[in-house]
Amino acid sequence: MRVKEVRYSQGYRRWQMSKKIKRTAMESQKLLLNQVRHRILQYIGHHGSVTVREIGAALPDIPQATMYRQVKLLSESGLIRVCGERQVRGTLEHTYALADELKGTEAGRITDTEAQFKLLGLAQDFADYYSDGKADPARDMLSITSVPMAMTDEEFTRYMQDIEKLTKKYERNIPTEERRIRRVTLISSPA
Repeated sequence: MRVKEVRYSQGYRRWQMSKKIKRTAMESQKLLLNQVRHRILQYIGHHGSVTVREIGAALPDIPQATMYRQVKLLSESGLIRVCGERQVRGTLEHTYALADELKGTEAGRITDTEAQFKLLGLAQDFADYYSDGKADPARDMLSITSVPMAMTDEEFTRYMQDIEKLTKKYERNIPTEERRIRRVTLISSPA
């Protein structure tokens, strides 16, 4: 009986994938702008592969029905994929992972959906920082800088290599009372 259920599930998954429509950048953005969906995607991205039950335990403020509905929408849209399943008390429990378009791709290649996901994650970090009423940008040395620079591809490659060397010097530091975690985000975009 279990074998039939798994085969049905795999066939159903192939059917679901065949009916997916290629999303436009605007549709992806609309999907990612929903705070609940974005939190679910961030959790999955951070943990690799998870079940809805695990997401629900980690995000208890999201009602269970909402959680299942949003996970279903993310799965149908192709932003997450089923990467495993197991039988649990008569039902099939799915394990989900981010779709490849949201995970890091080859160096230098980033999909529009992945870029939006990362930028919205950064925006959410800032929203969280300012929402608790304890934000102190001067104390925390908050910095946002955008500097247009004219460089050849070779110069830009050397620039990025220099930044990588500098980053490696500090990235393995262990937090202490004096050493706080600081998120440094480097974004390169055409001007």
